[in-house]
Amino acid sequence: MELSPGHGSLNETRLRFLLDGPQPGAWNMAVDEALMDSARSGQATLRLYGWEPACISFGRNQTVRGRYDGALAARKGIDVVRRPTGGRSVFHHREITYSVTAPADSWGGLREAYLRINRALAAGLRQLGAPVRVVEPGRGAPLPKPSVRACFRDPLPGEVVAEGRKIIGSAQWRDGGALLQHGSLLLHNDQATVEDLRIEPGATDVPATGLAELLDPLPDVATIADALAAAFVAELEIEVTPVDLSPAERAGAEKAHAKYRDDAWTWRR
Repeated sequence: MELSPGHGSLNETRLRFLLDGPQPGAWNMAVDEALMDSARSGQATLRLYGWEPACISFGRNQTVRGRYDGALAARKGIDVVRRPTGGRSVFHHREITYSVTAPADSWGGLREAYLRINRALAAGLRQLGAPVRVVEPGRGAPLPKPSVRACFRDPLPGEVVAEGRKIIGSAQWRDGGALLQHGSLLLHNDQATVEDLRIEPGATDVPATGLAELLDPLPDVATIADALAAAFVAELEIEVTPVDLSPAERAGAEKAHAKYRDDAWTWRR
């Protein structure tokens, strides 16, 4: 999780809800960044989406040059992107990714907003019957600096776990009065792929868990999305309204898309 200052104010008591299909990594990151512009004007948005093709994402300030094999990823048909948020490497495949964009002071300070969003996510999964909890502050290790290790290896304060294993990995970024928090809800644990793409191989067991290990049968995406949206209503005391990307948001995403496709950004460090 990467935290930095910001400001702003929520001018509506509603959370826009955007359910997207799977998209390439660069487009997904471009849309999340574009939604921050709407957040600066007072709008809050919950977006749920997938990835096609499968993708490894790096944290904003993570050092990856000389540590990950981009050519091997390409041979395996795996996309590569660098996120606008901090944190460590994540493999995006059989998962649902969420993003929340809002004015920076909508739900309290940095850590309070992080906790409230993750508590809403956990509440939604509990509604489905999954035995999850949030690691409350004071019960976990201090936040580490970004490293080559997989994001899902270490459960940290504020994150959502089941039986001690992380099921959602999240990161937050604040810029120009807006916040973006996004993260992966694993349906299946494929995170060992992060280690497979390292130039110097690491441990193959990443102690995460997927929702399929907790719920049988695994609910479909629409059912999971409905449960998460309902939980945000309860936790944030806010109305949820389904929307599509506005023309301005789509134009903003198209502009940001070039950056996230550029190797100069992806492999900048």
